[in-house]
Amino acid sequence: MHAGSGESPVIMSGNIIISVQVLKNATKNFAKESKLGHGGFGVVYKGQLDDGTKIAVKRMESGAISNKALDEFESEISVLTKVRHRHLVSLLGYSTEGLERILVYEYMPQGALSRHLFHWKNLKLEPLSWKMRLNIALDVARGMEYLHTLAHQSFIHRDLKSSNILLVE
Repeated sequence: MHAGSGESPVIMSGNIIISVQVLKNATKNFAKESKLGHGGFGVVYKGQLDDGTKIAVKRMESGAISNKALDEFESEISVLTKVRHRHLVSLLGYSTEGLERILVYEYMPQGALSRHLFHWKNLKLEPLSWKMRLNIALDVARGMEYLHTLAHQSFIHRDLKSSNILLVE
């Protein structure tokens, strides 16, 4: 993957380290119009790398950098670099330059399930059919089964909710 201002991501022990400058370029300097939402420890932005790859960038808020938040950041990197499943979002890389703590994920174009369940009228979205709801529930169950029992190491999610379930299409 080649990205921004002549800088390329660096691969270290299987994890992709992405420079803050590349992520600033991809998100238009973390512009308000690039904001997708607010996550557990920061703001999530939509971005696009120079090669056209669409990404979701979770940037830890500087005021949220506590020991607990740093532990969660490290834990998310640790878990998501060990698991790969079609029903789990992929961690593409991260940045830890200076005080920055940023996670980079594959972009999910339809956003969070909560948008489609609770805010579909305001967002002018089509309501989810019962068949689609059932398919989503089955996919979530398959992802949880993988994390809890089928992965090389078992992981417990602990925060399963509609705002943490992202839809591809």
